Amino acid sequence: MVVGERARLGRGLALVALTAASALLRLGGRSFSLWVDEGMSVGIASHPLVEIPGVLARDGSPPLYYLLLHGWMALAGSSPGAVRALSLVFALAAVPVAFWAGHRLVSERAGWVAAALAATVPYLSVQSREARMYSLLVLVGLVAVTTFVGAFALGRRRWLAGFVLSLTAVLYTHHWGLFLALALAAGAGWCVAGAGAGASRRRIALDAVAAFGAVAALYAPWVPTLLAQMAETGAPWSRTPSPGDVLYAFGWVLGGWGVVLTLAVVVVTLVRARRRGGEGAGSGDERITGLLVAILATAVAASWTASQLTPAWSARYFGTYLPVLILLAASALARAGRAGVVGLGVVVVLWTVPLPFVAEGRTPGAAVAKSNVATLAGSLDGLVGAGDVVLSTQMEQVPLLAYYLGAQPRYADPDGVVDDPRVADWRHVLDRMRTADPVAVLDPLVAGLEAGGHILLVCPRLFTDGDDLLWYRLMDRHCASATRALERDPRVARVWGPVPGPEVDQVGASVAMTVYERTGR
Repeated sequence: MVVGERARLGRGLALVALTAASALLRLGGRSFSLWVDEGMSVGIASHPLVEIPGVLARDGSPPLYYLLLHGWMALAGSSPGAVRALSLVFALAAVPVAFWAGHRLVSERAGWVAAALAATVPYLSVQSREARMYSLLVLVGLVAVTTFVGAFALGRRRWLAGFVLSLTAVLYTHHWGLFLALALAAGAGWCVAGAGAGASRRRIALDAVAAFGAVAALYAPWVPTLLAQMAETGAPWSRTPSPGDVLYAFGWVLGGWGVVLTLAVVVVTLVRARRRGGEGAGSGDERITGLLVAILATAVAASWTASQLTPAWSARYFGTYLPVLILLAASALARAGRAGVVGLGVVVVLWTVPLPFVAEGRTPGAAVAKSNVATLAGSLDGLVGAGDVVLSTQMEQVPLLAYYLGAQPRYADPDGVVDDPRVADWRHVLDRMRTADPVAVLDPLVAGLEAGGHILLVCPRLFTDGDDLLWYRLMDRHCASATRALERDPRVARVWGPVPGPEVDQVGASVAMTVYERTGR
């Protein structure tokens, strides 16, 4: 075996070992019950394949993840562990892809650092155990950012096809991919401007027009649905972000301020070493670093500005930008000499070792149960079945309730009976919930029950806790009015609950359930 083949074999075995270690790190929590967002994922993906894009007009998301989850469920089933396994596959695939990205753009050492970061970053640890699209977003984002830099900054035109396909995949995975696409387009302009006059500048400009034109053409079939989603769906649970929310999102996606501080120290060390030309002064391409920083800044500014107009902000959406952060961090750590080695060690320890002085002894990526719906559903002892009614005052809980209680009960929210309980309908939802009257919804449902039939009332929390967001105040109001109506209605009697008691008050996750039985009156 020649030296080159041995090196490739050793590299491959090392990547397999690192990926296996990442899998072990991320196996915890797979048996936890699904939570509200995962209930929506499974509900959407359970529709026939050709219907999923149309169903998403009510949800507000692009279709790629749900199409893949549909196929995965056909093979693996729809248990919590099965549906989450797809996210783990994407997260593990990000490890060798990160190595390839760092190796091809900077150096082999940067490739190993990028792979180590991808293998341990808490964001991917969390998302690898949730049936959501975010680990897929990081994976295709890594390919998109890497092929973009390779094609436009390094002149590797053969990477253009990969860039077109991967950026299209990003757009079909999450709408924040539009901000990344905008930033990459601006980055292409930066590359054109920096190419100097002549054939090189014209070639880059033509490549950019062709590549982004191809992405636009591939994305065009989804644009009518996107426009309808923008006009009709929203995120009533989101707030208009402040500048401080940007800093919080960076800290959250990077696994804590200790990591941010460590990386900042490494960068400062690297800059000082380069200025004095001493140890740590590598030969990395400063132009690539500048391009990545510009892409990141543009994307973050675009998403923050857009959320000022229509709030759709969440720290987890910053996973869209995690590929850029991984590449920047890998480049700095790989080129910073001994400081980089120490910095990488500190980051990995902060991410993977439970420390008593950080996050109460939990790692940032620790598995945490996020819902009690399955536990409560399992303790109902057959009280709710065919012909019974389930009323949830938080409309997005309905798909999760349908997952655990089955299709036999009838489902309703404060706006009325839910025709398809597998889907949360976000169209004009805040206006609908403002004018909703759960008492009017309940009256005919109670009247339609036979003696001995049951109504299950599900509230996300029992009492107002001072949250000033209208979305949660409406849930409190609807819960209170539905509870009063049922307690005063002589046609029903409470036979179970409320469980758990009033002390449970975790917004959007834990719920309280109460069962009422139709009497003979």
